[in-house]
Amino acid sequence: MIKHKIVFRFVVLFFILLIIPFPLNIIPGFDFIDIFFNDIYHFIIPWIGKNILQLKEDITVFTNGSGDTTYDYVLVLFFILVAIIGAVFWTFFFRSKEDLIKINYWFRVGLRYYLGYNMMSYGWAKAIPLQFSEPSFYRLLEPIGDMSPMGLAWTFMGFSAGYTIFSGIAELIGGILLLYKRTQYLGGLILMIVMGNVMALNYFYDIPIKLFSTELWLMALIISTPKIKQLYRLLILNVPTHATTSYRPPFHKSIHKKILLISKGMIVLFIFFYPLKENMDYLKEYGRYSYKKTPLYGLYEITNFKVNQKEIPPLTTDTIRWKYIAIEYKKSMQFYNMDMKRFRYKSEVDTINQKIIWTDTKDSTKVYNFIYTRTDSTMRFQGIHKNDTIDCQTKRLDKKDFRLMNRGFNWIQEYPFNR
Repeated sequence: MIKHKIVFRFVVLFFILLIIPFPLNIIPGFDFIDIFFNDIYHFIIPWIGKNILQLKEDITVFTNGSGDTTYDYVLVLFFILVAIIGAVFWTFFFRSKEDLIKINYWFRVGLRYYLGYNMMSYGWAKAIPLQFSEPSFYRLLEPIGDMSPMGLAWTFMGFSAGYTIFSGIAELIGGILLLYKRTQYLGGLILMIVMGNVMALNYFYDIPIKLFSTELWLMALIISTPKIKQLYRLLILNVPTHATTSYRPPFHKSIHKKILLISKGMIVLFIFFYPLKENMDYLKEYGRYSYKKTPLYGLYEITNFKVNQKEIPPLTTDTIRWKYIAIEYKKSMQFYNMDMKRFRYKSEVDTINQKIIWTDTKDSTKVYNFIYTRTDSTMRFQGIHKNDTIDCQTKRLDKKDFRLMNRGFNWIQEYPFNR
């Protein structure tokens, strides 16, 4: 427990504010609790930004795929201020009624289960794997210099399912160990290392989950703190250390202890299996192998291209001729001009009549009907596109036709294969 009591009170209040409304918000059917708290914060935080911080622009973007929005930073600042005020009031008006040992115990229990749940959620997303997709045709065709740092990191992680699974298992092990009192410190130490690596990726590849990953790392640090001094004495100073005892809540009746054990078992099972179920549901729809459901899957390189029966040569300066057609995901396809400018279309495939309907993603009134004929290695598209008759022959490529995807694993390398 933190020796400086006012600091301890601040830490408790700050992390409680970060955690709530957990665990109620993860219970199926209790989404309204999250909505309730979000509605409150969505009112308070923009007001603070406008009237107190006097930001140049109003806060209108809330937490989304980015966890590092202006809203998120002001929310953390709001929590810090509330925790400071709360710690001062607690110190001067309520300290006579407190039992810091008991508060510390239940505070750490809350941290352990919150961090454990998030590690299960992120761990399963990697171990399945789901969080990082295999590099798409779009990524494989994109020059590395045009990638964002986050895009590069996502491609790096998504390329290797093995590394992604390994990192997910590390998160799962740390999360599981947190759920048991005897192994909580080991779990915290493991997650300090694991989340330290996640933090480094987020910071140095500009991935907008910096705040949240830092918060999770700090939770792992707090959980591990009681044993860090002992490890320092043992591993660095090479001097003996002594076993320590920690607070256990007293049970006056054995029935109370049995109820607690049963409840704990149910909570542990829920924390372990519910994120697994959620990720398995996502896997069916968005997993790295879901593209196999696409009947025309492949990257098609244009070998011959005719517009109104006129052959268009493959010049890089041409703005009409197509270079690639990429069909990777259900109901979606992409076209590349000779200058690699990309156009996206929605698609509907009729495999019986060998027809495909392309719809402009920005204007649903622009619909184009094509017929196709194919072999194992070629595809021919014929139809009307923007009032022009298109007839193009293509050669089918697969991801294995790219060096990055076909290199594979090699135990023996006489020379480094660095291309």
